[in-house]
Amino acid sequence: MLAFRFQRARPSLTLLGLAALLAACSLGRDERSAQATEQAAVDAARDAMLAAARALRGTDLKAIGRWASCPGGIGQRYVGGGSMKAPKGNIAGQLEAIRSAVAAAGFTDVTQVKENVTMQRDDISVNLNYNRVYEGWPLSFRSTCHTYPRADAKRVKSSANREIEGLSP
Repeated sequence: MLAFRFQRARPSLTLLGLAALLAACSLGRDERSAQATEQAAVDAARDAMLAAARALRGTDLKAIGRWASCPGGIGQRYVGGGSMKAPKGNIAGQLEAIRSAVAAAGFTDVTQVKENVTMQRDDISVNLNYNRVYEGWPLSFRSTCHTYPRADAKRVKSSANREIEGLSP
């Protein structure tokens, strides 16, 4: 009889669990527009790259950004990448110099991987590391995933790369 009651209750428990899971994973709508999210990501990437370039006397800064779908296809985020050349030096020391400089530019250190610097400002994450083959410092950045209203659909559905300007140290 207990098994019978549990089987009858199983669909409602399953639905309740699914509803709780969806509520916990909900992306919600961003309070700011897609244009403001894009600008925040571009500003964060620019600020981090310029801080890193000043710390290492970096040159040849380049970066692009674009809109991308989030995993699972729910929501959009602004992502991008770039690169910087810098004089050779002790990589561990250079990573610490970058970490300090980017933190001074208003970022929080959220690094979890050795030989990387991952910083965050608001909902924008920026990652820098040294590439031994390229002998340079690649950068990647991304905003968190959000859903946007129809008014922003054209902007967030565009996958065109946009060059980030103002990268002169």
